[in-house]
Amino acid sequence: MPLSHLADWYVPAELQALYTESGLTYGQIGTKLGVSVRTIGNYLTGETRPKLAMAAKFAEVCGASEKRADFLIHVISQMDRGRIVSDLEERNIFIVERAEATSGEFWKFDPWYIPGPLQLEQYHMELQPDKTPRLAANWQRKKRRHLRIFNRKPAPSMKYLISTNALRPLIGWEWGAEAWRHLLDLDQRPGCEIRLLEGLHPGVEHAFDIYLPGGLKDAPPPFIYVEAMDQSRHIEESEKVELYHGGVKDMWSFGSRIGGRLDDWVH
Repeated sequence: MPLSHLADWYVPAELQALYTESGLTYGQIGTKLGVSVRTIGNYLTGETRPKLAMAAKFAEVCGASEKRADFLIHVISQMDRGRIVSDLEERNIFIVERAEATSGEFWKFDPWYIPGPLQLEQYHMELQPDKTPRLAANWQRKKRRHLRIFNRKPAPSMKYLISTNALRPLIGWEWGAEAWRHLLDLDQRPGCEIRLLEGLHPGVEHAFDIYLPGGLKDAPPPFIYVEAMDQSRHIEESEKVELYHGGVKDMWSFGSRIGGRLDDWVH
């Protein structure tokens, strides 16, 4: 696909996040990279884009994980070649994490599972289909996402729409009541609203997120993140964003705000 506005946003946003998380100053990073403070500032504002080797060194100096650094380099290399591959499988999660931290508004719909930022550790470890050796490490990542989202001030507008099918595994499960209370508590957090959707709604077999700027200057351009069985991808085309946004707003109007007891919703 052609050069991506999302990639244009992601590179400086990710460099800014790495800088902030490192606790280093512009000067300290510049000294380690052999460049000026002004150059570091230009990287972080998107005025200039670092070359691959410089981006790799920047990520290393700031303490990025190998996977995180690899994805940053991957995006820059594609931009240098003048094209972006959209279906980046699980690596799209890096873009999602950055969007969760900066978007002014986002919607998350899931027909089968409780969305990641709303999960308990026990749910992740026992009820998720992911049984890879990295299960515990993946939970730590999910926990960081939760804290990052719910500690934002001011809070973004967060709308979570969950099919009642996703609640069925909670019935009779040891941690089911606690998972339900956790959802009720999160629904009361600033900016957060959780609705439950009953019945069948055609065309929404897969989970998806919608990220919108909501008036924030550091937010990404509007995009959709879609999860299917074999891959994940992001969608930026404005007409498709409008299609998904219109669809989720229609479903939202049929949903009901979470409340009461779990067995009021699932029998």
